[in-house]
Amino acid sequence: MGRPRQYGSGAERQRAFRQRLEAEWPRVNGAALDRLHRRLDELQEAVWAARDAGDESARACSAASVETVLERVIRHFQERAREIKQRKQGDNQGS
Repeated sequence: MGRPRQYGSGAERQRAFRQRLEAEWPRVNGAALDRLHRRLDELQEAVWAARDAGDESARACSAASVETVLERVIRHFQERAREIKQRKQGDNQGS
């Protein structure tokens, strides 16, 4: 005796497959995705240009891959915000 059938028919099995596929792979607008990739490339080039001009923030954020640039930009500005907040708290406590 074999394993019981999970699906009553091939159509049912296909429907289940399509539902899983839809849940796992969202639909994406190709033109919008291309625009996003171009903008990310522009960001990376701008960071490199600013780094080469001597900008300290750009030096902290510069990287070879766009993903790493984004990670570094996020981390850099989170750290800057934290530092500014701490400085303001220190100024308020000293008053």
